[in-house]
Amino acid sequence: MGSSWKVAFATNTAWPDSTPDDRLAISELESLGVHAIPAIWDEPSVDWAQFSAVILRSTWDYFHRPVEFLDWVDRTSRVVPMWNPPDVVRWNAHKGYLADLARGGAAVVPTELVPFQSSRTLASILSQRGWSEVVVKPAVGANAQGLRVVRRHELEVGEESLRTLLSKGDALVQPLLQRVGASGERSLVFFEGTFSHAASYPFVLNGGPRTGAKAEIEARTREQATRVVERLPRRPLYARVDLLPAEEDGWLMSELELIEPHLFLGTEPEAPRRFANAILGRLGRPG
Repeated sequence: MGSSWKVAFATNTAWPDSTPDDRLAISELESLGVHAIPAIWDEPSVDWAQFSAVILRSTWDYFHRPVEFLDWVDRTSRVVPMWNPPDVVRWNAHKGYLADLARGGAAVVPTELVPFQSSRTLASILSQRGWSEVVVKPAVGANAQGLRVVRRHELEVGEESLRTLLSKGDALVQPLLQRVGASGERSLVFFEGTFSHAASYPFVLNGGPRTGAKAEIEARTREQATRVVERLPRRPLYARVDLLPAEEDGWLMSELELIEPHLFLGTEPEAPRRFANAILGRLGRPG
């Protein structure tokens, strides 16, 4: 089927042909008459202006060079529409956004933001907060890179991990939620602000894309995540709300992924078509 629409799925050198998950969406777009092409975000030879839109997908190395990536986002979005758009990407690239969401009433995992080159110690944070076991991670990062769980007997190693992170940038310290080992994590995926599907997976301690199974989500948890997405200043094309189990009951948001989240399209048969229709809608065609 011919079409005037040609979109780029921005990826990285490790996934030059896009990921298996994203290829499900690419196939759906092709069936709708939209030519979707994987394109490496930092490849100088790519002419981004040839596309009707650039969709950020598996740019999973961006956090290694965040300044370069954000410069590319700004530069590219001046010649072609980009989804999610630059202001959303820039805000979401630093996990300080968790404080913004908490101030807006979202149920977020308690978070201590420790600024770059701060002299604060992990011991002082644990004492002030009353925490005994924590997660330490960079404020700019993805796929659990740089994340360390610090248990009661590992404080000295934890201090070293925090110092290492603070020598490079801001860091986050969060309590280790005790139910996470048994309950795992949940990710709720939204297209154009509407809930599509959810996935469950074990607590992520190592890097690499998450692999999950379809999860049934109770209404109150789905509504909790929906409110977070609805309160954003701009409706994102796609959003993934990541949840961890609260200590007593329910779930707390650990991250809101708006840049390049794995969307678990393979866990829900209708999800690739929903994503493709959302893209098609933004391109100005019914679907």
